[in-house]
Amino acid sequence: MEVPDAFPEDALEDIAYLSRSKNRAWILATLATESYTRRELGDATGIARTTLDRIVNEFEERGWITRTKDGDYVATPIGERIATESTRFVGAIQTIRSLGDAVAWLPNDELTIGLQYFRDATVMRPETNATSALSTHAIELMREATEFTCLVNIAPSLGFENAMMNGVVDGRLRTQHIITDGELAVIRQKADRASRWQTYIEAGADLYCYDGRIPCNILIIDETVFILDRQPEAIEAIKSSNDVVRSWAHEVISDYQEDAERLTTATFAR
Repeated sequence: MEVPDAFPEDALEDIAYLSRSKNRAWILATLATESYTRRELGDATGIARTTLDRIVNEFEERGWITRTKDGDYVATPIGERIATESTRFVGAIQTIRSLGDAVAWLPNDELTIGLQYFRDATVMRPETNATSALSTHAIELMREATEFTCLVNIAPSLGFENAMMNGVVDGRLRTQHIITDGELAVIRQKADRASRWQTYIEAGADLYCYDGRIPCNILIIDETVFILDRQPEAIEAIKSSNDVVRSWAHEVISDYQEDAERLTTATFAR
């Protein structure tokens, strides 16, 4: 990350001015969507007229909003951009606060979407009386799923492995499954497990092996995305059902698939 030599005081002053008042942020975001009269703006935001008038006048002086020929108020291009960027920034901060140290599981280089899209994500961690809660939840989803896409360097639990294989064998589940050479080596260590993965491919699973480092572990089960650390010490994950997050996850997995080798049943033959 490039660190600036100095943070411009005028930019910091604009940030401080907007962030000091929820009403300012609310009014600017509202006027960035469409034009309003002062009365309509008051009705839409519920802000007291004296406060609203003061903020509107300040915004006009800053060039963030303008008055139309019809007497309405609307954000200028500068105001629209400030509203957009401030909303992204607040969403990113909210995400960081809610995810805590789990935010480190998100890949920096491959994260082509803003952190604000993870605002409603949850962190699933093992609990004292439910150490396998995440695995159990994922297995339940897999038993009903029709699409499974993943990019992983960790071998699945036996229960999850059975759920995904049963789905493919039953003809219910479509896969785009990318593993690393490290996971492939673990799978091939035991003949009975290697045999199951042979059956997995024979039943129609699309299985690939990527030779290299992956940015994180990503699982997509129908509409749900799970993101795990590259080398998790425990079964923990960020869970999201956001459409933008899901599209991004599919894109990352597809990019790695292009450089991966498609595996055949011979890969697991003894």
